[in-house]
Amino acid sequence: MENSRIFVTMNAVFRDEEKCRLAMEKIVKDAHAAFGVDSHFWFRSRDGKSLFVLEQYKNKKALGKAIRRFTFARISFFRSIKVTDVTVYGIVSNGIKLMFALLGSRYMDFYRDYSKDAVESKQSGIQNFERNRIFIATNARFESEEEGELAIKAGVGSAHSESAAKTHFWCRSKDRKAFFLLEQYDDEQALIKHDMANPGARADFFESIAGGDATVYGSESDQVKEMLAPLNPTYMSYYGGYSK
Repeated sequence: MENSRIFVTMNAVFRDEEKCRLAMEKIVKDAHAAFGVDSHFWFRSRDGKSLFVLEQYKNKKALGKAIRRFTFARISFFRSIKVTDVTVYGIVSNGIKLMFALLGSRYMDFYRDYSKDAVESKQSGIQNFERNRIFIATNARFESEEEGELAIKAGVGSAHSESAAKTHFWCRSKDRKAFFLLEQYDDEQALIKHDMANPGARADFFESIAGGDATVYGSESDQVKEMLAPLNPTYMSYYGGYSK
């Protein structure tokens, strides 16, 4: 069931940040209550000009239902930003592709490995623990696919056994050269613990790729920056949202 998960990412620049913020709060509240919308995260660049949205859905049915709920808040949101790119990761139907057509979306196929089941909160609304999630997104191309495969298996195998490592989700392009890796951790300490327990895994992985870039969402602590310095990642700050 793990490879039925779908992720959607969007990069944009603000036209009117205040209108965007108000629309975002309504969208996130609706998404939190909706079936199968397991994550809805928003991040902002340091200069306050750019926006990144990350959505995780249980399956294509949940995504389809979410798209069809095109509310006034969603209309207001899209009027308040300028979308620069949208990518859909996972297995989707032609109907969903048609729904995304106006955004000029790109698609990448599921490749590896897991996204643990979201646990529904017994309390209503967005809880504080949901705001502590840390994401690392990597886009790159394989330099050695064989070596990359070995590094992927090593990293995913160790992370899956860690309760606080929620997602290691890999997708790749139709030509099998470009790939996307999304990692999700409960909080900053979970990320640090993962990297300390697997000191060579990330280094081996980056030796197998070419032209990679990494972005860290939700953490800018000195310890994380020092740990991930060899990757020279971009950092974006939490702006809103949740992960169940």
